[in-house]
Amino acid sequence: MLDAPSFIPRPARWVVRLLVGKVNVVGSVPPGPVLLCANHHSYRDVFLFGVMRASSRLLVDPLVLTFPFLKNLTRRWGFVRVSIDEAVALLRDGQTVAICPTGLVEAHGQSVLPFKTGAVRIAQQAGVPLVPVYFSYGSYPGCWIMRIPITYQNILLFCLWPFYRRGVRIVIGQPMDASGDIKERTKDLKAAVVGLKSTR
Repeated sequence: MLDAPSFIPRPARWVVRLLVGKVNVVGSVPPGPVLLCANHHSYRDVFLFGVMRASSRLLVDPLVLTFPFLKNLTRRWGFVRVSIDEAVALLRDGQTVAICPTGLVEAHGQSVLPFKTGAVRIAQQAGVPLVPVYFSYGSYPGCWIMRIPITYQNILLFCLWPFYRRGVRIVIGQPMDASGDIKERTKDLKAAVVGLKSTR
């Protein structure tokens, strides 16, 4: 049996206001179970899926669920460990699932990391569409941060968030059919997500 949240998962509004600031959403999530797939430029991303659809179940690294100060909150907000089988079960149950296919945070919004194939595999097995999403934050550090290894970039960005709290623009794209060659569809998915960056 799936581990259901104690109530409909939604990010605390004060958390979003504190960490992100103003949120502007362009487009809407189509009805029914879908797999939301977004770029991953900030740890703040995890709170934004619930803004698009309050009942979204976000797939997160199992390590996140082991931290004492995060474990209860993440489960309360409906986060679940990354698992293809569990994600498929949630989608077949009619729920909306969200994932960041890079698996890693990309500092400075470069969108250069490849997407892993898990998102397409999940959508194919569940028989649901992929929905590309792009998060565009109002401010990033300068290019100097790219000279630092990715792990330290993420630590710095996490610590410096008060200086880069300039709001976020969420662009929701058109649903995509997941059928076809997994690697090719994964490339198509990334192109669709990155292509939303210039959407007005």
